[in-house]
Amino acid sequence: MVDASSRGKMDQMLDDIYNVIPLFHRTFLRPDDLSHNPMGSDFKVMGILRKHGPLPMSRIGFWLGISKPNMTAIINKLITDGRVERREDPKDRRIVEVALTPEGKKYIEECWKEGRDTVRAKLSTLSD
Repeated sequence: MVDASSRGKMDQMLDDIYNVIPLFHRTFLRPDDLSHNPMGSDFKVMGILRKHGPLPMSRIGFWLGISKPNMTAIINKLITDGRVERREDPKDRRIVEVALTPEGKKYIEECWKEGRDTVRAKLSTLSD
């Protein structure tokens, strides 16, 4: 059982995290500083696929809190852009997975590098 003091500290930590993440993105990863929008749903989908590999659309939607109709629209846009593709699950033909295309992999890696370089450059101006 968690005591009141620990619960209060945990609540404060979570409040701090929720406050810092948007500040971090606004300060270090502003879309106007980058060639992509790191907070866009399409970029988030590609980030999940980059990390986990091919996944069913329902799992991606669950992790991002996006409804199936909205996921379909996002995936269709990414397919049109040539960044993802639908394919059958090799273990179960009834399941359709979404996977990055070679072009999508190249794009997401370039975006990650650009994001890292941007944050590194902005942090380099800070003193020790």
